[in-house]
Parts: sequence; C-alpha cells; structure tokens
Amino acid sequence: MEEESFEVQAKVKVDDLEPVRKALEKPEIQIIRVRHYHEYDTYFTHADPSEGRLRYREDEFINEKGEITNVRSRLTLIGEASEHAQLNGEEIMLSRSRYLAPATQSLRFYNEYFKPITTTEVVKDRLRFLIKFEDTEFFVNLDNITKPDLGKFVEIKSRTWSRQDAQNKAKLMHQLLEVLGLDTQPLVTKDYIHLVENP
Repeated sequence: MEEESFEVQAKVKVDDLEPVRKALEKPEIQIIRVRHYHEYDTYFTHADPSEGRLRYREDEFINEKGEITNVRSRLTLIGEASEHAQLNGEEIMLSRSRYLAPATQSLRFYNEYFKPITTTEVVKDRLRFLIKFEDTEFFVNLDNITKPDLGKFVEIKSRTWSRQDAQNKAKLMHQLLEVLGLDTQPLVTKDYIHLVENP
C-alpha cells in the first residue's frame, strides 16, 4: 500500500523523560490515549540510495503490568524526505513517500530475499501519547533508544495533508514544546537511523 506521508516531526534529546511525562498532564493538553511499545527495527540498506530504505519493525504491545499482550510486524519502504519547513530556525521534515505492508514472513526470510548490503538495528522503549493541543492532534513519543545506546528523546509528530496546514502545525508544535519545557533545547533533525549512521 502506497501513501504520501505528510507530517511535521521534531525531536529533542533529554536526560530525563519523567518531567516531560508530567508536563503532558497540564490542563492545556488533552490526553486521548497512551500506548507502551517495545520496538525492534531493522533497516535494510541497498546499493542504490534512490531505492529508499526498507524497515522491518516488530512492535511488542506492553500493558500496565509490563506484560506483552500483542506482537505486530510491519514492513515500510521509506523514501527520502522531499519537503522541509523551518521550526526555531532549523529544518524539520514535512513529507516523504512510504509503502506499507504487514510482515508475514520472518526477519531472516526478508534478509535473504532482499539481500541488503548492510542491516542496522535500532531498539527502543516507546511511550506514545496521542494528545490534543489547541484543537489539534499530535503524537508525542517518549523514547529510550537502547540499541545502540543513543539515550532518551521526545519526538513530536502530526499528520497533515497540505503544506499550509503543515506550516500551521509547525507553529503549534513550537508552542507545545514551550508547554513541555523543551523550547530552549536544540532540535534533533535526523531520524534515529541517521543518528546511528552519523552520530
């Protein structure tokens, strides 16, 4: 399934996720739902960068007791970012093409089938909040990257379908960063896989 994935996305590296979790309880923010995942990502790199990057993701759904309640595997072919916007003077991603499919085979099968020149693993613990801020929905991910040990990040995303809407949401994102106490922190403008490859 192909989709053009327009989104505003920004990340901030933090030493402690707990203050941000508490800030999400402020009255300006409505929490719609919370999900806890362990995510195991394997990125396949091909000789031709124009082919994009294939990601095999295995999500473990974690309940309040810390138990795994469900496991989901997906394949995503991710194209290069095609548009950017400015937030706090830094570029943030607006759009890229994606092809999505359920992963019905094992990771070993896909590794042998696609024959990538390299594979890279990224493992994270993710607490994902769907919130409403200023009548606009955002996902706020509280991520702890454990493999490799990149540390803790707050990632904010919002889906959008036009450049003007994306610019408006980028402005709201700046306000949300202020509410979360993160507006003075430098933005991380790379995806996790690029942080691994080019720290």
